[in-house]
Amino acid sequence: MRWLPFMMFAAISTTAAQQPTPVAARLDSAMRGLAAQGFSGVVRIERQGATLLERGYGLANREQKTPFSASTVVQIGSNTKDFTAVALLQLQERGKLALTDSLARFFPNAPADKRSITLTQLMNHTAGFPIGLGGDFDAVAREQFLQTAFARRLDAPPGAREQYSNTGFALLAAVIETVSGTSYDVYVRDNILQPLGLKDTGFLLPKFDPKRFAHGYRGGVDQGAIVEMPHAADGPYWNLRGNGGMVSTVGDMHTFYKAVFESNTLLRAESRTKRFNPDAPVGLAGSDLVNFFIYERLPREQIELIVATNSAEFRAPRVLEAIRPILGLPNPQMRGERGGGARQNAKAPSAAITALVTEFIAVVNRADAAALTTFISQRFDAAPNSPTVPQRVARMGEMHTNLGVLTITGMDEIAPNIVDVSVMTANEGPATLKVFLEPGTTLRIKSIQVLVGG
Repeated sequence: MRWLPFMMFAAISTTAAQQPTPVAARLDSAMRGLAAQGFSGVVRIERQGATLLERGYGLANREQKTPFSASTVVQIGSNTKDFTAVALLQLQERGKLALTDSLARFFPNAPADKRSITLTQLMNHTAGFPIGLGGDFDAVAREQFLQTAFARRLDAPPGAREQYSNTGFALLAAVIETVSGTSYDVYVRDNILQPLGLKDTGFLLPKFDPKRFAHGYRGGVDQGAIVEMPHAADGPYWNLRGNGGMVSTVGDMHTFYKAVFESNTLLRAESRTKRFNPDAPVGLAGSDLVNFFIYERLPREQIELIVATNSAEFRAPRVLEAIRPILGLPNPQMRGERGGGARQNAKAPSAAITALVTEFIAVVNRADAAALTTFISQRFDAAPNSPTVPQRVARMGEMHTNLGVLTITGMDEIAPNIVDVSVMTANEGPATLKVFLEPGTTLRIKSIQVLVGG
């Protein structure tokens, strides 16, 4: 459902309000047009050092009729990982660790198959850990998380291939806490936020006024704000810590990224430029498929785009599509929730794999819980620590709700038993399903990653 009674708008930034340019006026007009179609969120656009637009549109909290503004506190999702990366680089500069260190240094009880995994492999999503080990708000403490992660069979040998992993970044958060002796939230506040003067970023420590939070909405139903969800006394539970969960404002995120790409305030140039190349275009995105946050930096054009939205029915990539032509830019390529992976060795999958994947898509499109239950029971791997059948049925149902009917447009086996399935979704345009298979007498699906965007 799209909410569309009477749209309320926050004030435009002082610079743009006093000196509106033709481009700024066109951008604002385009955003107002999107708001009339159901867009709610906040946009910050900078070109050649001048702020063209910094403004909220629609409502951050529909129940309270709170309008979005430039100071609305929004979820940044996987952009949290960039704070984790900065923390690790700082600790390396201070001689507390090296990115070449293995897990065995920090966790002497790590099992043999994981002892040699390096911090670099965790940062680059090449350690072999799965995308996740459970729900973001499951009450998982650090020791329980470590025990589960170390008991989980790796999906690939360390360093063999890239596979997007929130679990890997939660392990990095555990390393940060072990080395620093403080919680992740405290470390980020004291070593990243305070040096930049940022007071509207973090999780618990900023002690936000709840009225400032943007609530997420799916189907018109209030999903709440992430800081109001279940969490530990010192921050997010461990399936989320270090890889997501943080909240911020577009202004704070502008300052943070400007620091890591352009200054030595947080890191020396030789450290930061290896991770945050100031000369390369970059798109960094995070999402829970309700709230979206996108940061895009185009150094050649001297353009920075920041967009945050709070509705599953009207997401940030759609807003970017309206912004970019006004600035004379082509369509973006987001890093987002992507798993990556080289395609140079891609090949057509076998007939058996093609049949399995095609059947899976057909069952999902039917949106029949009984049919999904039967298919998952018979054709999904039931390894220890895997999600239960009801959990998988619920997740596939949610995927169908978010994406709508899927139409297969291509299929590549990018590595043994890993298939990229290109689809056109009814609700979100192009997407990729990365299907991980368990070989055997009866071919089975181990897990699936959903990568939204073209």
